[in-house]
This record gives sequence, C-alpha cells and structure tokens, in this order.
Amino acid sequence: MHRFPFFLLFPLLVAAACRSGSPDAPGPRSELAGAPKISSTAKRLETEIQRQEAALDGLMDEKPVIVIDTVHNRLQIWRRNRMVGEAVCATGSGKILLSDGRKSWRFNTPKGQFEIRRKVVNPIWEKPEWAFVEAGLETPVLPWDFRRLDPVTLGKFALELGDGYEIHGNLYPNLIGRNITHGCIRLNDADLESTFALAQTGSRVFIY
Repeated sequence: MHRFPFFLLFPLLVAAACRSGSPDAPGPRSELAGAPKISSTAKRLETEIQRQEAALDGLMDEKPVIVIDTVHNRLQIWRRNRMVGEAVCATGSGKILLSDGRKSWRFNTPKGQFEIRRKVVNPIWEKPEWAFVEAGLETPVLPWDFRRLDPVTLGKFALELGDGYEIHGNLYPNLIGRNITHGCIRLNDADLESTFALAQTGSRVFIY
C-alpha cells in the first residue's frame, strides 16, 4: 500500500536536532558511547514522523479521491494519504469530428478538478448528435427518440462528472490503456466495479 514518503523528512529533522544544541547531537564521543544517543534520536524522529502523518491525515478528504493520468492512462483511488485502488483506463483520443463543415467536436478528456455528481447502476446512454454523425446516421429530432437510448455501451456502472463526461464501462477490453475515447474515462468490468464501490457521491476527481 502506497504512503507519503516521510523518509524525505529525515534530513530536515536530523539537521534541526543538530542545530537545536540537543545533548543527543553528535559530539566528540566514542562510537560505543554515542550508540544509545543515536538510537534515542531515531526514536524521536520516528515519533515526529508519526505526528506528521497524523497531521497530514487530518488535511485529507474523508471521502476517497480519484486521480486520473490521461498521459499514461492510469486511474488511482486515494483515501487519506494511502492509495487503495489502481487501474488502467482509456481516455480521450483528441481526434476531431466534422459534420458537413458546419459543426465539429474534439474528443478530449477535460483536465482539472471535478466531483462525482451521481452514481448510476445500469446506466442508459442518451446518444448525442456526434454519435450519429460519426456512424453516418441521421440524427433523431426528438431527444427521447428510442434510437438515442443505448443500455449497453456504458456497462453496469457509471460515475457522472458533469457535462456528459463519465467514468464508465467498456465494450472493447483490448483498447484499455489507450487514448481512444470520446472524452469519457473507460474501465474494464472488474476495475469499474471496484472503483464504483470505493467512490462516493461528492468525491473529488482530479484529471491531468
């Protein structure tokens, strides 16, 4: 389980102990005489690290946080300062779709801070205009036309981020790990189920 690398604090803490004029600071003593003092200093450092860990925990969200790397296509779930889940994902392709020169869509995964607005079981995808343009089909006029409703593509679960972007399932497992989507974040079935179970409504999502 990953944790904040508190060993990076050791040099600073040791330097602080030396500057403080502590009787345990290294001095002109033999190695044998100094051994108990080194052990005592290490114990104090360990106590300080535990105190810093507790302070960091207090600054973390109570709810799990999702972090998505769109360059390497990795999704991580953090609770407090510990990573509790990790998965390979698929993100936006960056491609541009043109519609007779009148409209265009660029399929990027948005970057920034978001939050999970809704958790949905058995989601139904309401196909936007670009889905019909891409398939070479006529776009239905009515928003509730049954041709717009797709109960398969999103998988068993979806985490809504707003503006039509979601973390959802995937029909093509061999495409996971690539920049291939229309902007949403796709996961394989097992990873989607575990992410859905860990995430909460209101959990922050950081995408970069």
